[in-house]
Amino acid sequence: MNRAELQDRLTSYLHLRQALGVPVVEGSKVLDSFVDFAGAQEATNSFTTRLVFDWLEVTTNQRLGNANRRLSLVRQFLLHLSAAFPETQVPELRLISSRRRPIPFVFTADEIELLLNGAAQVAPGTFFSVVLQTVIGLISATGLRASEALGLERSDVALQDDEGTLLIRESKFQKSRIVPLHPSTTQQLMYYVDHRDRLGSQLRTTAFFVSCRGQHLSYGMLRQYFRKIVDQVGIQGRVDGKQPTLHSLRHSFVVARLRSWHEQGLDVPTRLAHLATYLGHVDVRESYWYMTATPELLRAAAANFRAPACTGGEQ
Repeated sequence: MNRAELQDRLTSYLHLRQALGVPVVEGSKVLDSFVDFAGAQEATNSFTTRLVFDWLEVTTNQRLGNANRRLSLVRQFLLHLSAAFPETQVPELRLISSRRRPIPFVFTADEIELLLNGAAQVAPGTFFSVVLQTVIGLISATGLRASEALGLERSDVALQDDEGTLLIRESKFQKSRIVPLHPSTTQQLMYYVDHRDRLGSQLRTTAFFVSCRGQHLSYGMLRQYFRKIVDQVGIQGRVDGKQPTLHSLRHSFVVARLRSWHEQGLDVPTRLAHLATYLGHVDVRESYWYMTATPELLRAAAANFRAPACTGGEQ
């Protein structure tokens, strides 16, 4: 296999992944670098683990992500190649340790209530306080990404009595989805819509969430006021963990949902695919990133495990 044939196989591999719904922008840069290196070493007919690590070493200072991520991307490509070229060596998993991520911040129910009360105190009695309270409450109640909430158009939000749905259009993984709402969330959104439409903002923007000027509410403005609210209500970061951010609300939603399922005695593993779909993930494994083992979640999971175990023992 010459260099041109290897490039053709890489192109076909990337097209295949893209067809499966996997983003390839980052991976293409890494794999292009690897193919260029292999070609320069005249090693396109013999892919070895040594070649991969030589490439990892010379690309240390390039902006291609950390070594563990680069190894993972190349390993997947070599697995693909090995189907046609069995002599291809595929490096073992975890040859390079990954950086341990900081423990995500997970809001408690009391802290979320503090956030909502704090949002209501930002310019109290004004429309902007209603906006902040509603958008923070929506993210907390649905686990939406902040960008998804702010990207909602008026036509994406269907509210009727106690039933409501959101249409999330082509979010992070170019995947649209319908998000059903709890009746209490629907009621709060209807309350917000009533306030918003009094401003006549529909004449200036099609966005669902608007600023006090009746224009699209920006991510930068939301993040700025969220940070102020967190400081004002006194919510502190955990020891050895991340500071609270807007994205922490998504982590908190997942943990709260898992805890609720365990407390109800439900079979949680069978519901993880539903949770992944609700969150807008392509693969259920992507949802694992948001599953933080808080003491409350572990206690609920342990109680849910003991219940069937005791029943089985009695039989």
